[in-house]
Amino acid sequence: MTTQINTDKDLLGFLVMQASSNQKNWFGFKEQRLTGINLAHQIAARHANTMTPEECVDYAIELNNAIYNKIIKG
Repeated sequence: MTTQINTDKDLLGFLVMQASSNQKNWFGFKEQRLTGINLAHQIAARHANTMTPEECVDYAIELNNAIYNKIIKG
């Protein structure tokens, strides 16, 4: 089954579906990449006047890692 993600709402729905799937690693590498790409785009759109593209991507990666380590793994 393939899930098409076009909006932030679709992404949130996908993550909720994954979390409800009873899979142990529901927020794995694939999901982190999807959220990271989306997040980097959002950061860049909001902060293009103060951040470089590399800073936007670095922040998205750092945030995803913190989410994984502090929320998912606990």
